[in-house]
Amino acid sequence: MNTSRVQVLDRALDLIELLATSEGGCTIAELSAASQLPKSTIHRILSTYAARHYVEKDRETSTYFLGHKFVEIASIYLNKIILKTEATPLMHKLATRFGATSYLGILENNEVTYLERAEQFNSLRLYTQIGKREPLHCTGLGKVLMAALPEAEFEYIARQLTYERYTPNTITSYEAFREEMEVVRARGYAVDRDERDPDIECVAVPIYDYTRKVMAAMSVSSRGLLDTYTEEEIFTELQEASIELSKRMGYTEPPRLGQEK
Repeated sequence: MNTSRVQVLDRALDLIELLATSEGGCTIAELSAASQLPKSTIHRILSTYAARHYVEKDRETSTYFLGHKFVEIASIYLNKIILKTEATPLMHKLATRFGATSYLGILENNEVTYLERAEQFNSLRLYTQIGKREPLHCTGLGKVLMAALPEAEFEYIARQLTYERYTPNTITSYEAFREEMEVVRARGYAVDRDERDPDIECVAVPIYDYTRKVMAAMSVSSRGLLDTYTEEEIFTELQEASIELSKRMGYTEPPRLGQEK
């Protein structure tokens, strides 16, 4: 059974590669000749792809092309690479300024995924954090990313969260989390006061893309951070860095959280 499933995937990917290397697209007959697959099999595979916009069909010529979904996926992948490249020096500067750790994260599968981490001094162990996932309800990055969502999307995700308690300060209910989101939207940044880890505090801000939507979040975090610096001090420098990074990602005017169109 497993072998059969792998063969189906292999065949499906063969068709994608044939379409990708074809200058003018391919008909089912041409794909069949090139792949040695039955036309009926190709038709079923292409129908599935078309339903999800991975391929498109010219109805006049019955020719198939790669669809816009591949462009979308490639753009997301490239944006992540560009975002990390542009963010790293700014994050290192913030980490040095506050003697803290700076994080860059995105929203994936109802969690925060770290794209990058920077400290005052470079360390090989930083790479163990890249790709790490953290909860949304008790992290600065998570709060910022959730606060930026349209209402329907926020509601959908927020209702699915488990609100696990990590410390005595952790938000543990949907109602409390929704109230926290109003605070984050109003001031334009999020704070984690020992909510994920004891004694670890964090301030986070949004990063915008060229469409003026929040694409990521950036933070500084350390033990006793807010005992040494005020929220305003940290936010001022974080916001300056976030605006610079957002501009590098193509946006022209920094909206505040809650003002996205």
